[in-house]
Amino acid sequence: MLQLEIVRLDDKYLEFRAKGDTYTLFSPLVEYLSGDPDVEYVQFDVDHPLQENVHFKLKVRRGSPLEAVQRAVNAILSDLEELEKGFFS
Repeated sequence: MLQLEIVRLDDKYLEFRAKGDTYTLFSPLVEYLSGDPDVEYVQFDVDHPLQENVHFKLKVRRGSPLEAVQRAVNAILSDLEELEKGFFS
């Protein structure tokens, strides 16, 4: 189970710690966010893969950081649905 602890959230910046996953969730999220023109920077660090502790930072130029995360998650889900259709159609 993924546990999130918000460290900082304001109109242009989001920082949180997550426990319960490492690269599986955050690598694609960062990749999709990196392609968003409204994102100024995004990064995540993993203390150690066996501990599953992630420190995530996101700064946006326009909009809110939560909106940017939502767009990225929606894009990931959409791509996964297309991939699934390709395998099972």
